Parts: sequence; C-alpha cells; structure tokens
Amino acid sequence: MNMKIDTDRVKQKKFTSAITSSEQKYSQEYRVLAVLRYLYPEKFSTMVKRDSPDLQDDANGIGIEVVSAVKDSDMRATRAFSEVCQAENEIDEKSRKRIETSGYSIIPILGDRNFICTTGTAEGEKTVFQKAIRKKLKNIDRYKVNFKQIGLAVVLPEIPTSYAEAHFSEWLFEVIYENEVSFDFVYILSYRFSILIDVKNKGFTKREISSEVSLALSKIARMTAEGDLSLTDQEWL
Repeated sequence: MNMKIDTDRVKQKKFTSAITSSEQKYSQEYRVLAVLRYLYPEKFSTMVKRDSPDLQDDANGIGIEVVSAVKDSDMRATRAFSEVCQAENEIDEKSRKRIETSGYSIIPILGDRNFICTTGTAEGEKTVFQKAIRKKLKNIDRYKVNFKQIGLAVVLPEIPTSYAEAHFSEWLFEVIYENEVSFDFVYILSYRFSILIDVKNKGFTKREISSEVSLALSKIARMTAEGDLSLTDQEWL
C-alpha cells in the first residue's frame, strides 16, 4: 500500500514554532523512513524507527543507519530556515542574514514557498559527504552481527550542486575502498531526489521527488517525531 500523504490532517497541520533540538534528529530519521516507504512501499513497508541502527526491519533482516552530510554552518542555516517556515514564510532580515552568512541563498518555489540552496564549493561538499560516511562505518561490524544487510542513508542539506550530484557515487567508493567492511547499499537523499547505490554490484538508481511530495513527507516526519502521528496511522500505510 502507498502512504496517504494528502490527508486533511496533514494538509491542515500548521506548526507554530521551530522543531526542538531534541526532536530534530527523530524527525530526520522519520523523514528518511517516509521517503523510503513512499518511493519503495513493497520493500520498506515493515521497516520502523529504532536505535542502533536507526531504522530496522526484523522480518527481512535489514538495518539502516541515518547520517547528515552537514557542517556547522549548514545546521545554522537549516535552523534559521525552520524558524522562517513557522512564520508563514515571512522572511525577516535577521533570519535572512543568518541564512546567507552560512553560505546559503533563499530561492522561491511553489508560489509563496521557499527553499534554501547552498552556495558552497563542490570540494567542500565532498569533504562533508565523505566524513559522514566514515563516521558511520565505525559501527558497521556490530550491526552486521544482527542483520543480513546494513545500509546507510545520507541526508543532504537542502539542494546540492550539480557537480556533487554527478560525483556522489565516485566519492562514496573512495571511502568504501579504504575499509575491509562496507554497507551493502547507500541511499543519498535530497529534497528533490533519492539515489540508491548498490555497493556490492555497483548499481546506481535515481528517483525524482517533487517539491509537493517532499514537503508533505517532511511534515509527516515531523508530526510523527512530535507525537501527532504514529506508524500505524493511515498516513504511513
């Protein structure tokens, strides 16, 4: 079954404040789960959020770790943008300055809605991307004891450069070749696409995500992290 992302409960939900720091991590993990369930419902319908690894499917023996390819400046920009979104997208000068001094620019989409886009260099994107992968490879041995397959979901900060998008696979395998053990598969998730890399077979599959769908999935993820939804609700099924 496909997720029901356009229910009245989702459409009518209005957030009145920025998400708390303690719930932000959970919201990110639920967003990864939401994207996977939406794009690949038959494959991930029994996967749930847990810890160590972050997402688990006991029935099929699959675990997925979630990590952000994010710098401190990215976190500041994302936090500022989250605050902007709570004010019906009325971007005050203080928030705009915080976003732009973090190396981002604000771009309009969907009429009165906005996204932020990095103005950083591709080399910087490579460094942060590879650092995130190395961080999660440290724990892979203990995960493989309990799961048949261990994957990684790398969450990108907003919209990557086109150069980075074209070289993610190359950057991934540079890190993979440094280690004796590796993830079985890696998902690279942006607000506008999902890239699946089959590490063993060196396969590469890309799925586009529309802005409308991405926004709905992000809303469902946050609502779940904050307790307004559960994985048994129709939005997830």
